Amino acid sequence: MDSGPGPGRGTGRPAAAASAAAAPVVAVLRFDVPEPSWGDFAAAGERVVAALAAQRGFRAARFGRCVDEPAAWLLVTEWAGPGAWRRALSGFDVRCELTPLLSWAQDAPGAFEVLHERSADGTERSHGSARALDADVAAPGGAGRHRG
Repeated sequence: MDSGPGPGRGTGRPAAAASAAAAPVVAVLRFDVPEPSWGDFAAAGERVVAALAAQRGFRAARFGRCVDEPAAWLLVTEWAGPGAWRRALSGFDVRCELTPLLSWAQDAPGAFEVLHERSADGTERSHGSARALDADVAAPGGAGRHRG
């Protein structure tokens, strides 16, 4: 790691990681849906996927239900990076379609940067982390955020 001037310097990250494009993001939303709502929820999920697919930076989506626990549902999306994912959530159509489903969403971390991937054909890619070095202690407005 370097600390002098130039790409990646002063960031605490190697130059290659600092200058590389942001890692793709996989976003995971899990839902607990009561049986009487399954049909409406399935239709709403398809509309959410369509709204998300229209957003810039969208790569893929999967919406489904657990084979063993039919009340457990899942929405998994893949994005070009954290910025694309965040911007997609602010899209008007996305907010209109996704917001009603959030009452059944589980409260859990849901956005994950992809650090390494491998496709079925054997192609592998590694990505540098886009997390800021002070991400665990810094917050907008200068107020610190501490985990403990």
